[in-house]
Amino acid sequence: MPFVKLVTNVPEEKIPQDFNQKFNRLLADIFPGKSYEVFAIDVISNKRYTFGGTSEPSAMLKITAFHIFSPEKNVKYSKAICEFLFSTLQIPGTRILIEFIDIATCNVGFNSSTVQALIDEGNFTTSK
Repeated sequence: MPFVKLVTNVPEEKIPQDFNQKFNRLLADIFPGKSYEVFAIDVISNKRYTFGGTSEPSAMLKITAFHIFSPEKNVKYSKAICEFLFSTLQIPGTRILIEFIDIATCNVGFNSSTVQALIDEGNFTTSK
């Protein structure tokens, strides 16, 4: 159940209509055991955002998920995400910051409970 928040200074009109769906597919492909259906993606465009003192296209990305991050895996994730953002939004990797956040299942509420409680009850799985 990854939560993805992308904040960028790229104008909304320059973001393809199907951007969220394509980004979702990429993330489902690169994150082990995570299916397309479990992602929540929020794209905030047209922000007054500077990086390195300029307003050239740039982005901050925060990805919060259960048990999928490691120093080795994060390098792979970063590469794939930066390539995708460059090909779709023309944001170079040198202007993209990605924060990978591992969160405990007990700290996420869902369906009037927590993910951990739902797992304990057999009503939730964190993988495909």
